[in-house]
Amino acid sequence: MSDSSSSPVVGLVLGSQDATPLEFWFGVRGGHHVQLDDLVVTRTTLSDGQTVTFYGIVDIVRKRFEGSQFDTDAFRVPDGTLPADVSYAAHVQVTRVEPELFVPPGPGEAVSVVRDEEFRRALYFDRMERSVAIGLTRTGEPVHANLEFLDGTRGAHASISGVSGVATKTSYATFILYSLFHSGALGLDAANAKALIFNVTFSGSTNRTRSSRRTHERNTSDSVCRMGHSRAWRSSRPPGKAATLRCLTPAADKRACNRTYGRCESSAARSCCDSCSWRATTLVLRSIW
Repeated sequence: MSDSSSSPVVGLVLGSQDATPLEFWFGVRGGHHVQLDDLVVTRTTLSDGQTVTFYGIVDIVRKRFEGSQFDTDAFRVPDGTLPADVSYAAHVQVTRVEPELFVPPGPGEAVSVVRDEEFRRALYFDRMERSVAIGLTRTGEPVHANLEFLDGTRGAHASISGVSGVATKTSYATFILYSLFHSGALGLDAANAKALIFNVTFSGSTNRTRSSRRTHERNTSDSVCRMGHSRAWRSSRPPGKAATLRCLTPAADKRACNRTYGRCESSAARSCCDSCSWRATTLVLRSIW
């Protein structure tokens, strides 16, 4: 385990705020800065000589004048009529304690921003037997997810939240698939692994809405086909008619795509299609990228 001295000390644990085993404040040294989501480490030595290491993530960063009482003091300090110092501090939520002795860090203990291997330890990446890269931090550190909670070994679910309608969630889900199939995380399972993406929308009541939907479907089809061996399909089922999947892939890439796929067999599916003029875009990604 590397020592915190390998990273520059950016601050000290505050003695004016409570420090607990799960959270603490530290003051930031002059000439340094920390930002939200930075990972930090501090160590404290117990009375028996044992060292406890605290890893945590910065979730609050604040500055304020020390020695000022009123809001209008902000105008008096710059012109020199009121003496005050700037307090620059950050709040840390502890993510890992080693060993698991839940004592508070000591006031005045040095705090460092972690990088490389200590960053991995702070988020338990070193405990993941199988992992897949899911992004980068603001400082360029790779972030990993435990593959066992994605491939069904211990779980098979991922929840992606974000603003609706700006394609960020869709783009990120596609990126995770790309990372999954390109990073080597699947190992030998990659030979038989495939992905099926359902991008479902409901038709609107105006021509403008339908036109926007057709443009979206066309753009989706074009972008997917540029990724490699993939096909884009749209299922269209007007009320009272059989549902078929019509290929949206550009003519040059259709080749074996000119087939009719499936029908709306179940009564529940027929009822759904009849009631809402169902439209869906199904992207069948074969031999993903």
